[in-house]
Amino acid sequence: MGLGLNEGAVELMVNLNYKSYPVIISPALLEKAGGIVNANLADVSKCVIITDRVVGGLYSNSLERSLEGQGIHAASIWIPEGEEAKSWNEAGDLIGSLIDMGVDRRSLIIALGGGVVGDISGFVAAVYLRGVRLIQVPTTLLAQVDSSIGGKTAVNHEKGKNLIGVFKQPNVVLIDPGVLKTLPLRELKSGLAEVVKYAVIADAELFKIIEAEADRLINGEIRAFSKIVPRCCRVKIAFVEQDERDEKGIRAALNYGHTVGHALEAVSSFGIRHGEAVAIGMEVAAKISTSQGLMEEEDFEEQHVLFKRLGISTKLPNIDPITLVEYMHRDKKAERGSIRLVLPTGIGEKPVIRPVEDALILKTLEELRSNEA
Repeated sequence: MGLGLNEGAVELMVNLNYKSYPVIISPALLEKAGGIVNANLADVSKCVIITDRVVGGLYSNSLERSLEGQGIHAASIWIPEGEEAKSWNEAGDLIGSLIDMGVDRRSLIIALGGGVVGDISGFVAAVYLRGVRLIQVPTTLLAQVDSSIGGKTAVNHEKGKNLIGVFKQPNVVLIDPGVLKTLPLRELKSGLAEVVKYAVIADAELFKIIEAEADRLINGEIRAFSKIVPRCCRVKIAFVEQDERDEKGIRAALNYGHTVGHALEAVSSFGIRHGEAVAIGMEVAAKISTSQGLMEEEDFEEQHVLFKRLGISTKLPNIDPITLVEYMHRDKKAERGSIRLVLPTGIGEKPVIRPVEDALILKTLEELRSNEA
């Protein structure tokens, strides 16, 4: 791109039928954001950075300076932290702010933050004026390897997570692994659950890398993350390119652990982090898969042990399994009243998606309640 990116920079492309966009992974990327915007987007009338209090306090000034240095007028909107901010009301408030600021079709929204910021910013960018341009700048591990790529945006409803959504592919994704140094350990572990997901469903070599780097990863060593983040992004991009809108059943594999996970998040009023919930969901699905002869016991144990090494609990919290199953029936993969789960077939092997009886799910959930993990 001729932008003087730092050594070790990786540029990937997401190639879809109607558009392509770059995913740039590099240290110290925020200070180069203005140049990247000008290189990829013409005639930006103004830029609005949507962030939260914590991330904004750390990085919004640096990002604004980079943009202003390239002649792009920038202003920030700070939203509340946490999953509760991903609401219909908050989206309405954001749209009201954009109207007051005079944001038009030539403007740019930058989502600076984790998955919540990325989701609601993308949703607003999709529906405001029927679409304005969007750049994702993910600052959590989970958002860097997963939610920032692929165009899925949503807000929550009181009856469940991500029930109101739209696809909105970004124009650019900027990933700086260096920002992970300010991430709390709990958030790092939450993101690592998604990293393990990619390894189990698509990349056995990544699984080995996680095993080898486990101690460095939970210690927050950026070099270790610089190894795994690009690899996860490549896996995510491959799925998105084959099945952008989740219509062919290919991209659904990325929901490994998410049917149970989303139910856990909703029932706990989002007291459980997304990655924590997904890890439990992966354990449930792998246990069911093993009981059905789809996955070897050895592979289940490898996944289980890796979660323990990373300090990620797979024990079901004190939540009524029947209530969880009721929420799972609202999952978008459910068909004809049946819960359908992504079931792994081995480490790095393509999973299958099968209907699973409520009774088997309940039995497995009860077993995990007594799990010592």
